[in-house]
Amino acid sequence: MKKLFFSVLFLFSVCIAQAQVRFGFKTAPNISFNRINAETDNTEFSTDGAGLRFQLGPIFDFEFKENHYFSTGLIFTSKRSAFIADSTGATPERYNEHYNPQYLQIPLTLKLYTEEIGLDKKIYFQFGGTVDFRTNNPGDEEKIVKSFKFMDLNSLLAIGLEYGIGIKTKVFGGLIYQRGLLNVINENIYNDNFNLRNDFIGLELGLTF
Repeated sequence: MKKLFFSVLFLFSVCIAQAQVRFGFKTAPNISFNRINAETDNTEFSTDGAGLRFQLGPIFDFEFKENHYFSTGLIFTSKRSAFIADSTGATPERYNEHYNPQYLQIPLTLKLYTEEIGLDKKIYFQFGGTVDFRTNNPGDEEKIVKSFKFMDLNSLLAIGLEYGIGIKTKVFGGLIYQRGLLNVINENIYNDNFNLRNDFIGLELGLTF
């Protein structure tokens, strides 16, 4: 964890020293869902739909080459972890479990722009990963999941349109997809192989200046 923190800090310092910085804010209402892969005796698991969640926070774009940016930020991110557990024992039972983990997310991504496709309009592509640090504990000892891991990692892909409304002020909007790379469950009542990964797809909107 310390190595990761100092690596991110070093990357920030290099970018700040050598690059032009654009500051902004973004929000991203999204559809949050998850994948589950669990192996336990006498219980079968399946995902339980999707839910509306959101992202919100400041972003920082560091230009290191024309139309090439290192993009990061500090984004509050809410997610949805939900599944159905069907007991297949002598007395079958069904449990519907819903959790709402929340994170502070640090994107570590590249954002690439096309040349202008119209007056003050550019298409952008963003890709990379995120490091997420959990800010709450949605687990409950009376439920299947007791606790969630402190950190999560995700891949990120976005595509959208940026429009200039001033000399430096830009607005943007596009589609964003994040796919969970780690099992977010720390403890569960089965103490078996229990893997759950969070994903979402959403619409991001923002402003830079």
